[in-house]
Amino acid sequence: MDRVTPAAERRCIGDGARSSRDGGGVSQGPGGGRPSAHVAVPAGGGTPAMSPILKEVAGIFEGWHGDQPGEAAFNDLAMRIHAAQRETNAVLRRFWDGASNGSPSSWHEIPPVPAAAFRDIPIVSGTPEVVFRTSGTTGGDPRRGEHHILSLDLYRAATRANYRRHLLHSARRVQVLALIPGPDAVPDSSLSNMAGFIAAEPEVSSAAWAFHPEDGVDIRAVRDAAASRNPVLVLTTAFALVHLLDALGSERIPLPEGSRMMETGGFKGRVAEVDRATLYRRAESALGIPERRIVNEYGMTELLSQAYDGVAGTAPPLPARVHRFPPWVRTRALDPATLAPLPPGEPGLLAHFDMANAGSVCHILTEDLGHTTADGGLHLHGRATGATPRGCSLAAESFLRATGLAP
Repeated sequence: MDRVTPAAERRCIGDGARSSRDGGGVSQGPGGGRPSAHVAVPAGGGTPAMSPILKEVAGIFEGWHGDQPGEAAFNDLAMRIHAAQRETNAVLRRFWDGASNGSPSSWHEIPPVPAAAFRDIPIVSGTPEVVFRTSGTTGGDPRRGEHHILSLDLYRAATRANYRRHLLHSARRVQVLALIPGPDAVPDSSLSNMAGFIAAEPEVSSAAWAFHPEDGVDIRAVRDAAASRNPVLVLTTAFALVHLLDALGSERIPLPEGSRMMETGGFKGRVAEVDRATLYRRAESALGIPERRIVNEYGMTELLSQAYDGVAGTAPPLPARVHRFPPWVRTRALDPATLAPLPPGEPGLLAHFDMANAGSVCHILTEDLGHTTADGGLHLHGRATGATPRGCSLAAESFLRATGLAP
């Protein structure tokens, strides 16, 4: 069997990378289209208040050599981003005026916008360059959330600084095998756009887009990758990986020595739940990629930064893994009922302050559950199940009332 056909799982623009390459073909590199480290703020997109902020945030991405900015520097820039967002975005201004008691003195006091709000109204400080969309399956709500992106270059810079550390570390020459729809096939997916950015890196000799929304996983592309001498970087959702492994059955297609994998996303109820340890053992058996070379990426359409649980090649055993965002992100666990902050180790709803979201809104309240660690790490517990947590519901109601969208 050369093709297995599941329904596509995607973080609709939040699950991919923009590229001129054909979504189902193979592109040879290196060549044109290499991402620049310089972040160009779109002349017609950012307002005068936002342009210097975007440039300053981009400078943090480009200068990431350690664990800075420190807390004081982070808070200073966070408050200036907040002021610029409040000035340039009437939606956020109305929400924050109604949800806060006076002016916040630190980023912790800025009310987070519920992720569900991205389904209700555009949140952007200017004219967006691109719109990323969610899959529209969260909580049974068929509406797709939309993240209006002020600068695609800013997204590229944030993701690039991160994936180069975690996926391309020590790589000299790799080929990309993407079990993700290509950016041409799903241009509004942030995950597909990110995969496209990776495929354009100087170390990448070729890229095969081996997942098609209608046709599923192309096993022939996997065999072709195995026949090459260059190590393979597999980019896949957990969903697509399960379907590939099921289709292979007992067949083994060992990939070249030094191959590695980024796995992301859940199963969204479309296949039986498979625990990650079992999935990685199956991947090693079928593809020859050991667990230490497989890393998980946590991302969502509403955030332009991602968290990884290790560096491909030196990742610790699964029980010891902790997800970590880059230093321009802060994460807290909040009480699901009251949204009061919880100490490290205590599980709650996750709220992220992501400076890469400077063009939209930085402080996001998710419906993901997890707990933080004392050193800034993150343990994910999955999605909140059943009824919407009271804290999320109240935040959503507050947002709708403040923006005039409440019935």
